[in-house]
Amino acid sequence: MERTSRSRRLHPSVARSGAMVRRSAGVAAALVVAIGLGVCFPAGASAEGVSDIPGAFVDVGIGARSMGMGGAVVVTSHGAGSLYWNPAGLAVGERSKEFSVDYADVMGLVPYTAASAAYRLSERYTLGIGLLYSGDDVLSETTVLLGAATSLSSLPWLDAGPTNVGATVRTRLASFGSPSGFEDDVSGSALGFGLDAGATIPVTERVTFGIAARDILSTLSWESTAGGSYNEGVPPALAFGVAARPHRNVLLELDLDKALHQDSRDLVLLGAEVTLFDVAALRGGYRKEISSGELSEFSVGAGANVAAGSSVIGLDIAYLFGHLEDTLRLSMGFGL
Repeated sequence: MERTSRSRRLHPSVARSGAMVRRSAGVAAALVVAIGLGVCFPAGASAEGVSDIPGAFVDVGIGARSMGMGGAVVVTSHGAGSLYWNPAGLAVGERSKEFSVDYADVMGLVPYTAASAAYRLSERYTLGIGLLYSGDDVLSETTVLLGAATSLSSLPWLDAGPTNVGATVRTRLASFGSPSGFEDDVSGSALGFGLDAGATIPVTERVTFGIAARDILSTLSWESTAGGSYNEGVPPALAFGVAARPHRNVLLELDLDKALHQDSRDLVLLGAEVTLFDVAALRGGYRKEISSGELSEFSVGAGANVAAGSSVIGLDIAYLFGHLEDTLRLSMGFGL
């Protein structure tokens, strides 16, 4: 009886903490269920008027840092650049306001520009927006990203830090064809949407687990002068990652990108970053296709942060030794 009466007289702060833990666990569980539904019922399922050919955008992510680490950034992407990789990273940006822009000439053929921004509303909530553009007058693709993330209390069975969850909505636009006045000119356009969701969960003070589901729901509607109207889906993907910091200046991450479409490939990715004097960083990355091993790519990168009053300017460069052609990528970021 005494034990029961004590449990009924919990201090209000203890009761609120318990409620936050239960709510955090509930939100995390809901996210896992949502990702599971997207995996079990992927976009682009067979239906009348739906193409069996998946849509493919040139999206190669945001930031030279990610390229320098071989794309192994499901856990360690943060701030504005995490909109693409794992929206949960929006919640761990180092600045309350961030903006970044980068450029790459993909395989020496496709010009690619990305811009992103993040704004922290409070200690727990952050919003982000991004723009990806690739191509030219003949074929162009544009993706607009809108994301949000929040920091939750530690999960009941873990006490290493807050769990972060986030989601990104993608709006895709495309156009092809450059009319030359001939009757057989072919042109068209597309409009589509996609949904990403992700989470990062600290396991210990030095180890963090991350999961990101990209395009768990998507649709892409085409209008063509040759093929008329039809719909297709962008291939979904599920990425898992584990990041470890064996030393305060050393960061390691291992990711698995699990393809959820027959035309996509499973990849294993490894990235490393070494910080020098809290100002500069050296990076290296490797990714390989698991099944056939045909795709095997290395990357290197470097970055530096320069203080300008209360602001910080970041400069990053990366070089990918690609399977077909090499790619150079440059990024610049501002933090307030």
